[in-house]
Amino acid sequence: MAEVDRILIPQGTFIVSDDMEKIGEIEKMVESLKWNVIMTQSRYEKGVISVQKSWWSPTEVETITSAIASERELV
Repeated sequence: MAEVDRILIPQGTFIVSDDMEKIGEIEKMVESLKWNVIMTQSRYEKGVISVQKSWWSPTEVETITSAIASERELV
């Protein structure tokens, strides 16, 4: 999924056909990437999922205090 995220442009669509176990795993991954699940469908233990990459970007900047503390110790 990391490679698909790198290659696919925002608003691009990704469609996967596989067994329902894999479709469920893919759905969890794309939701964590803030992509939009357009459609899922299953029949006889097989499924299809269609997702769209969003323009999502973080709204907050996170500072890691341990990195700052160790940098100060070096100075």
